[in-house]
Order: sequence, then C-alpha cells, then structure tokens
Amino acid sequence: MTFPSPGFALGGSLAALVLGCTAIAGQSARQGPMPAGPLSCHVETLSRGGSLTVTGHVAATEAVAGDYHLRVSRGGVLMNQGGSFALRAGETAQLGAVTLNGPASGLAVDLTLETGGHSLRCPEQT
Repeated sequence: MTFPSPGFALGGSLAALVLGCTAIAGQSARQGPMPAGPLSCHVETLSRGGSLTVTGHVAATEAVAGDYHLRVSRGGVLMNQGGSFALRAGETAQLGAVTLNGPASGLAVDLTLETGGHSLRCPEQT
C-alpha cells in the first residue's frame, strides 16, 4: 500500500518539519496502548523547547507484518506518513515522527495499522 508523501504549508509562526524515526527527550503526554490481537499501539507526544514531536509506536506479541499511516494536522497544516512494518514476537517499533513548532492545542493525530485484511486505529491524541 502506498501513501502520499507529506505535504504542508509554512505560515506565520508555524513551521513544520517531518522527521523519520527521531526520539526527543522531554515532557510527554501518552495515549495508552490499544490492544488488538497480537498488536498494540499508541501515539506519543513530546514537547521540548517550543517544538512538539508526535511519534507512532507499535508492539507485537507474535510475528506480524503490515502497513501504517500516520496523519497529523493542526491549523491548516496536514502531514501524512506511511509505510510497511514487520515485527517478531515481543518486538516494538517506532512508526514515523512529525515535529511542529508551537503547542499541542488544535492538534489532531491518527495512527492506523493494517495487517491481514484488518485495520487498527490508534485514537486521536487529546
């Protein structure tokens, strides 16, 4: 499955930077894991120095492969990331990362996993 490449506009005090697999230490607000058979997932939001990083995470209790789609939007800015993942039993992985300037207010996040003809949606970060 192929997803469109990230597309976004820069404006005013909002500058967006799309990062692949970057972890930044800082204060975090975490959406709890959402179990679905062999998979669980969550979205982590880290705030540091005026930047906000949103990262998707997945864990598997058995070997599984599939595709992911991470969608992040705020104030007219929309970023999409996607790709394939494959995990062994007990393995975890980071699925994409998006960094924005500014606070988390108005942020909408959707992480969707697809595997074996099934779809798992990790709820929007609040």
